[in-house]
Amino acid sequence: MISVCIPIHNFYVYPLVRRLATEAEKLNAGQVEIVCIDDHSSGYYINQNKGIAEIASYYALGKNVGRARVRNLFLKYAKGDYLLFLDCDSMVPQFFLKNYIKCIEREHPAVVVGGRKYDERGHDDNHYLRYLYGTKVESRPAAKRRLHPYQSFMTNNFMVRRDVFERVRFDERLHKYGHEDTLFGYRLEQNDVPVTHIDNMVVNGHIEDNAEFLHKTVEAVGNLALIYEFMWEDQRFCQSVKLLRAYAKVRRWKLQGVVYWLFKVFKSPLESHFVKGTGISIAQFNFYKLGMLIKKLNYSKASQELD
Repeated sequence: MISVCIPIHNFYVYPLVRRLATEAEKLNAGQVEIVCIDDHSSGYYINQNKGIAEIASYYALGKNVGRARVRNLFLKYAKGDYLLFLDCDSMVPQFFLKNYIKCIEREHPAVVVGGRKYDERGHDDNHYLRYLYGTKVESRPAAKRRLHPYQSFMTNNFMVRRDVFERVRFDERLHKYGHEDTLFGYRLEQNDVPVTHIDNMVVNGHIEDNAEFLHKTVEAVGNLALIYEFMWEDQRFCQSVKLLRAYAKVRRWKLQGVVYWLFKVFKSPLESHFVKGTGISIAQFNFYKLGMLIKKLNYSKASQELD
């Protein structure tokens, strides 16, 4: 059995659950269950999603536990031999569940990543930062993801065998948005768990506006800085993360102070530029993230140890 696991937080997810339930009904009885855990959404969204309990298993938490812990909790509530995790804003294609079932029947995989893509019609200037990053960095076919299977791991649409997930879980020290998939993918590599990549992409159904995505990016860099605090001695991990490689290079060339000074000078103009949503480039965005990481780590214990 596959347990489709959907963590929810402040999002109207009933249409996704209904779509999955409709496909599940067409499959052999008992092949799929749908389990939703609401990570303490507001009353508005609790009311919006109340119909979920009629077509799926639904649990509402009394307090917010964060992106990592809520995913680990599915081991308690899901019954399947495989757990298929989906972000609550996903839009799934036809035969989505059937494709995963075929993959199980074909090779009994440990972990499978289906991928993500973005609706070409779904962007405008006010949402362009998220759209640009999504299409240039995140949306890649399976053939490209297979070149770096662990670094290409993403939590938005993946399936994991129960016995593997019982052994390799999400790190619950990470409460906020960002890089929990980076660390989880590395833990899979450490434990020699093979990761299979297939083209069973979901559409990212919610594209944040520029200001919202910029805020989430700062939060994600903060999460990476937190990971670095307890992983900085693991050079294999640090080399596996592009932003940490850039940080290490800046330190090695003793340019940390220069880059941080430039970041402070251009921080506000760049933020205004990103929010405006025109003329944005990935290079500009990468520089902003590097400067933010230097800021986050400037007085960290790990950073001081390296000096």
